[in-house]
Amino acid sequence: MKKMIMLCFLPLLGACASSSVSQKLTFVSFEEKPKPQELTSVGSIEGRTCTWALLGYELGLAPSVRDAFTNAVHQKEEGMLPTEQAKSKGTGGSLKMVRNVAVEEGGFNAWVVSRRCITVTGVGYR
Repeated sequence: MKKMIMLCFLPLLGACASSSVSQKLTFVSFEEKPKPQELTSVGSIEGRTCTWALLGYELGLAPSVRDAFTNAVHQKEEGMLPTEQAKSKGTGGSLKMVRNVAVEEGGFNAWVVSRRCITVTGVGYR
């Protein structure tokens, strides 16, 4: 009977996952010599990179903080489906600086199919 009860609760343990990788990075610049006084704020930004897995096998490269920052800098939005490429969602050029940066891991795991993501958020400057 105990085994049967454990089998009923087991699916609930692996449904969603989210953890903080890094928080409160105060300043990330994409220029060699940044001049914050000359930049214009574009508001809150987000960059995300994800990978899908089917039966435990990833269907692409593992998500990385570098790819999430690249999507944030170029203001690209990751598609929901595994085959979709990141599309530009912003107007204007790429970012030059990000303040108050947080990097988080997230996604879900439904055993048959799962999705792992890394998300970068902050205040962007151009």
